[in-house]
Amino acid sequence: MTNASRLQIFRLSVLLTLITLSRSEDDSRAGKGLNVLNIVQFPNDACTTSTGKSGVCYTKSECDARSGSAQGSCASGFGVCCYTTAKCGETTSTNNTYFQSSGSDASPCQLTVCKASEDVCQIRMDFDTFETDQPASTTSTVENAQTQCQNSMFYASSDGDFSPVICGTNTGYHMIVEADDECNILTFTFTSASTTKNWDMRISQIPCNVPWKSPEGCTQYFTGSTGTVSSYNFAGGSHLANQNYVNCIRQEEGFCSIAYSSTSSNFQVSGSSGTGERGSSCATDYVMIPRGGTGTSPASNNFDRYCGGALASTGTSSSTVFTRRYPFQIGVYFDGSEVATDLTPGFEISYAQQTSC
Repeated sequence: MTNASRLQIFRLSVLLTLITLSRSEDDSRAGKGLNVLNIVQFPNDACTTSTGKSGVCYTKSECDARSGSAQGSCASGFGVCCYTTAKCGETTSTNNTYFQSSGSDASPCQLTVCKASEDVCQIRMDFDTFETDQPASTTSTVENAQTQCQNSMFYASSDGDFSPVICGTNTGYHMIVEADDECNILTFTFTSASTTKNWDMRISQIPCNVPWKSPEGCTQYFTGSTGTVSSYNFAGGSHLANQNYVNCIRQEEGFCSIAYSSTSSNFQVSGSSGTGERGSSCATDYVMIPRGGTGTSPASNNFDRYCGGALASTGTSSSTVFTRRYPFQIGVYFDGSEVATDLTPGFEISYAQQTSC
């Protein structure tokens, strides 16, 4: 082999080496680029918008595709906090969507809420604003109409029983229904006599396996060792007819019993003013506190039903009701017929979990 041939072979070898190194460097750069793309992939978690509302963390293009509004950033600036709203006649499957009145809504006004994913078990509605017509008063000309929602109603379908039918002033309340595979329908209805149609409710979708999911069958779900539970439209001054639902209170760690209390002005569930009643005396309108009594120890004077003009564990005056029966619940049972002499405001009950059993 001549020297010229050896030189040509050497040059080819060097060229092949340079090509191999170049490809390796390109592959390395491509890998680094792929890693950057992986970093900016983020879960679509709940977020708080710049205006204090709830939203979902999406990319800007994803938010636009949902007709949402980018209000603040999330995911370390890679995403936007997407705020979405819905009106009557629309369908949504986006978590944390706000169902809002328009001021000119016709009856029936319905929103269809479909699951965002297969693992959604519950739909929760938080009423940031809820003002519709008050229920009928004692001056109604319709027989047995007192406390009935007549000029406006709201209710939600469920994968089970329908929600309670409510109206009046329910700002600050919430309502939970079981998610339906065929979608849930939220419905407002109004008569021609309706004068109040104002609502703004956040609709959140709760997965089946998260710790904050409420037990099945709870229309309202409260957390914390202390709190307050009120009947729907208590702020409006009248309880609502035909109510049959359960308020659930999560048992907090380290607590084994619970105490319920209310003033005579904040507990008026049929009966006579200032006079508390229990047990079989409560047959039409009452709250259910399983195995309530004067203390946490089992006794022969434990009751489930409480009504009248005071929440009373004994006697007729206001006194604290204790129970250690799990789960902690306040059931609400109001019938569909009121007479002029019935106390109708409803209730506002404070609770405090106890460590004494």
